[in-house]
Amino acid sequence: MDTFYITTPIYYANSLPHLGHLYTTIVADAVHRYKMQRGFDVFFLTGTDEHGINIQRAAEKAGRSPREQVDLISNELKRLFADFSLDPKNGGYDIFMRTTEPFHYQGVQYLWSEIAKNKTPKDNDTIYKGFYEGWFCAPCAAFKLNDEYFLPEGSEIPRCLIHERDLDRVSEESWFFRLSDYDEFLLQTIENNPEILKPESRRNEVISFIKGGLQDLSISREKTSVSWGIPVPGDDDHVMYVWLDALSNYITALGYGNEREGAPGFEKYWPNTTHLVGKDILRFHTVYWFSFLNAAGLPLPKTVYAHGMWLDADGRKMGKTLGNVIEVDVLHKHFQTDAVRYFCLREMVFGQDGKFSYEALIERANADLASGLGNLLSRTVSMIHKYREGKLPAGKISEENYIHARRAGLDPDGGEIVSVLEHARDEFIRRFDNFEFSQALEDLWAVIARIDKMISDAKPWELVKDEKQAETLNAVLYRSAETLRWPADQVHESGLYKSAN
Repeated sequence: MDTFYITTPIYYANSLPHLGHLYTTIVADAVHRYKMQRGFDVFFLTGTDEHGINIQRAAEKAGRSPREQVDLISNELKRLFADFSLDPKNGGYDIFMRTTEPFHYQGVQYLWSEIAKNKTPKDNDTIYKGFYEGWFCAPCAAFKLNDEYFLPEGSEIPRCLIHERDLDRVSEESWFFRLSDYDEFLLQTIENNPEILKPESRRNEVISFIKGGLQDLSISREKTSVSWGIPVPGDDDHVMYVWLDALSNYITALGYGNEREGAPGFEKYWPNTTHLVGKDILRFHTVYWFSFLNAAGLPLPKTVYAHGMWLDADGRKMGKTLGNVIEVDVLHKHFQTDAVRYFCLREMVFGQDGKFSYEALIERANADLASGLGNLLSRTVSMIHKYREGKLPAGKISEENYIHARRAGLDPDGGEIVSVLEHARDEFIRRFDNFEFSQALEDLWAVIARIDKMISDAKPWELVKDEKQAETLNAVLYRSAETLRWPADQVHESGLYKSAN
């Protein structure tokens, strides 16, 4: 059996879960269920990134210890996932990874040691000790270059372009990863392998970033500055920089470098890995992660796919300061889980930004699920009960009744409907395999529209009045019911609906 490994980012445990966490996990869950239905042995990872200065500060502000902080956020995230049927009880993720797990400490320290003992592509030491001075963004967990921050008017402290928060000035001893030696490796890897980084627009952004010149990466902080982290092997005065720690979870969860009991197996799942990430963390999952893996002599993931961000109805980025956030608890309380799952995959073209509003969710659910699929199901079942006593009739039309079928606008042998279904099936599979979820569902609903048209053209309520049209009526009812069964199978396989609806 072929294996498939799907991951979400592990979400940073400094604040409560939001729509972004829910969206990526819904997409990963849909892919997970779809691959399982198609015969793959799938392993699905999500979880929390639980180290770093931002968590330390969030805990202090809330009057908690860092451990209490990460336990709280991890439990809230698990509750959210259970609310939307994304948890193991409902056939969801296989592991909720936490970077405070002892086996992760063991695995990431092993990875550090493997990196440290190897040379770079330009035959230099991969990890070396130096001194760092620069601007650091705690929410990004990244040191910022000149073009990544701005100086507000009247202030001497720059702010991050992404989070628009004051940066920290860091001046301290640090261990460095010699990232500057990996530029040629990265360019060759990404340019020669279109599948490794998607979509193309994000791939081009990463290539441009690399060509702009790479600087060596600080991969540790002094323990006196950041105490909440994994100790650097052989240097207890330093803890690991959060991205080396966090990114490593994807392999330590499989059992790499540790003695995790019941580990699914690094060699088994890693060769067919797909990481789903937000576009804001793509650089870390490609430039940094690919370099770390190569430095340790490990193969790269098969695909890193960056999705867009949800915007409000006016196209603005969502944020609490603007008061335009979508509350996940409101979604759970007032909307059916299936409707939310469907909306997330249908409304946003994966890889691009999309607009999310309660009004749009209601409109999409009414148009596609109620008036589209729901209406076709209702009218089909009602007619079968009304015209054929609830028993599904045979759909074959005998040759002597071909003329009656044609008069009703029906293809007698059903070839046209079969062709529509087969084309939609092939397009659905092709698009879903390419993560074109919105387009795949569009193809599926085109079938629903086609059958609606068949019913409207044939007018079963008129056919039932003419005994000569009995076989034609039977064929309309059969084809409508059979066509409903087929999209139901596809929707089930794609993981769009979890409940028994």
